[in-house]
Amino acid sequence: MKDTLEILQFQELKKLIEKHIQTTYGKEKLKKLVPVFDIEKAKKNYEIQNRFFSFFLKWGTFTLDDIYISDITKEALYTTLDEKQLKEIGDFLGQLRQIEDQFLECDKELYEENLRLDIPFELYQEITKCIDEHGFLKDTASAYLFNIREEKKSVSQNINRVLKNLMHSRLKDVIMDTTIFLKRSRYTLLLKPNFKEYISGRIIDVGKSGGLFVEPDAVYSLNNELEDLTIKEESERRRILANLTQMVRENINRLKYNEQRIAYLDLFLAKFFYSRNLPECDITFKEKPVLFAKQAKHPILAAIKEDTKPVDIDLKNNKSLIITGPNTGGKTVFLKTIGLIILSVFSNIPVNAQSVEIGNFDNVFAIIGDEQNIFESLSGFSAKIESFKSAFKQATERSIMLIDEIGSGTSPDEGEAVAYAIINKTREKCMVCATTHYKRLAYLLQSEGLPVAAFEFDTKTLLPTYKLHYGKVGKSYGIEILKSLNVNSEIVNAALEYYKNQESTLSKLEKELHKTIEHYEKRKNELLRIKKKYLEILDKEKAEKERLLKELEVEKEEKRKEYEDLLKELREEISNILKTKNVSKAHKKLNEIKKRSENLFKKESEDTGLDSQFEIGCTIEFNGMKGKLIKVKNNKATIEIEGKLLEVPISSVKRVEEEEEKKDVKVYSPKSLTTLELNLLGKRRDEAYYELLRFIDSLVLDNVKRARVIHGLGSGILKEMVRETLKSLPHVKNFYPASPQEGGDGATIVELK
Repeated sequence: MKDTLEILQFQELKKLIEKHIQTTYGKEKLKKLVPVFDIEKAKKNYEIQNRFFSFFLKWGTFTLDDIYISDITKEALYTTLDEKQLKEIGDFLGQLRQIEDQFLECDKELYEENLRLDIPFELYQEITKCIDEHGFLKDTASAYLFNIREEKKSVSQNINRVLKNLMHSRLKDVIMDTTIFLKRSRYTLLLKPNFKEYISGRIIDVGKSGGLFVEPDAVYSLNNELEDLTIKEESERRRILANLTQMVRENINRLKYNEQRIAYLDLFLAKFFYSRNLPECDITFKEKPVLFAKQAKHPILAAIKEDTKPVDIDLKNNKSLIITGPNTGGKTVFLKTIGLIILSVFSNIPVNAQSVEIGNFDNVFAIIGDEQNIFESLSGFSAKIESFKSAFKQATERSIMLIDEIGSGTSPDEGEAVAYAIINKTREKCMVCATTHYKRLAYLLQSEGLPVAAFEFDTKTLLPTYKLHYGKVGKSYGIEILKSLNVNSEIVNAALEYYKNQESTLSKLEKELHKTIEHYEKRKNELLRIKKKYLEILDKEKAEKERLLKELEVEKEEKRKEYEDLLKELREEISNILKTKNVSKAHKKLNEIKKRSENLFKKESEDTGLDSQFEIGCTIEFNGMKGKLIKVKNNKATIEIEGKLLEVPISSVKRVEEEEEKKDVKVYSPKSLTTLELNLLGKRRDEAYYELLRFIDSLVLDNVKRARVIHGLGSGILKEMVRETLKSLPHVKNFYPASPQEGGDGATIVELK
């Protein structure tokens, strides 16, 4: 029996991602990728993946070299690595450093929390110190190796000089080639067989042309010296490589960890590249097993066909769904799309949908396709039942079962009964989404409360539209599909005649039901239209309220500025009065200010033609409701009732009289002065300021020469204000702190001119 991952083509989905994998490590990790049904883990992985995707979008992606060192690190455990192998490890570590540098520069937090490489820098530095970019041991790998190679160069130069001198002198008549040859680690010349007449030497090898490779005695000792140096060089080379290999052995666990990190990063990169052709999908996680997807597509089909039609999946409020509709209409693809979305989310693979809301599933079971097995003597019907039996046994309340055409493959009446029993019992145990061509079964299940949906079929073009309609039972359109496949017309007509003769009361009821559904669909659309219009009216009212509030704020600010200007002018006039003592002029000026203030408060009502019975802020009544008058403009009153602003005709409101609190008004008169002291304790600074001015004015009018002002110590604000003000007054002759008996520094004695 095929398992669910195979039926839902999960491996094919992974191949879409494999196209973007850059390293062998990434391929190995992708190969092991399977869904893990843990909602918290899925949520965390989704958040991490989003952070990596945001990083790639902002800072760019990585081009990873496929440097595979797993086999090299294994070999290091039992043999010495050569220069090429060590260079591979060095290149691997160099790539890690580049990745780390970029992450630390751009997003250190993401790196520290979710990638964090463990680079053995000592090993990297030692390899780069000893091995060059071509995979050869550097002269500077050790001081001893450097000295040996320098000596070798010197000896080689001496040998070359001696041999060239011989070629151009004694051996010029027997030389066959002017090249110096290295044979069996000895430098030789290619000479004719009669060379002994000219020079003594050893024959090292015989050339194909018949010439002899001869080592002249003149370079014999130099070749020996060179050979000794070569042996020493090889010994030092082996020592250096052995040390480097030992360092690799000591860091094997760190290297393996970094291999996993590269695979981790490579897989994120591949998923990012894969997701660039998908809509940006926002995933919401829920505790209960639910699934809701907007504009979802089967990812494998969408990769093959660009015009794949999206569908909405609604298993949010219901644990079951029955799908009907024509053959090749999209029913099976719909089931597989559901399964692949769930598998993708729990495998942290980007989903081909606009949005997904998914709950806490613990497994997906798919009974899809014809699993006939001739070796196990199972028909298609029996194979599906076997698959169902195994799935039903394992399913829990947090599982989902996808069942395609259960009950097919046997007689229609018995198949329908089997399908009814299986779907009903399964929905009691777990979530189920099933397809069926048994129309009577679909209506029966719908009457028992199971949601239904149908794929649409265009009877004009005789082609499926792949549009899913919820709340509707669809036809199979078998005869129409027969026509679209250009089957012999006599067969089509015979089938149509038989179908008409067999049309039952159920078919007639179905037509009536479709009419009723269409009627209610129209009513539903009309209600939606009215709702939309109502919401638009509410939005307009909200916008108008905000506009009125802004206007009120502007007017309030203008009034505040006018009040401040008036108050400022009043202060200046009081100060001038105290300086000039011109009472008649002062009274005239004060009357002017009084008229301006009265005009200021009445300005709004005069400008708007407001009736004298109304004033801003007064209590009014509108349609039996009480409120406050906020504004009047163009014979329109803006009123506030229960926190809402309304604009109504001024003629539709009337004023309501309310009892006002009686306030005691104290009039200060110079003649009321009965004591030669002023107590300012407990007063605010500005209030105390005007009290002091009036007090001094009264003293001057009564021709008093000495008085006391009590201001206390406190924070010193009143004391400072009193003494600063006394300095500026022209009638004050002198002032000083009171004696201890009169209040000390908490009072000030004032002497007048």
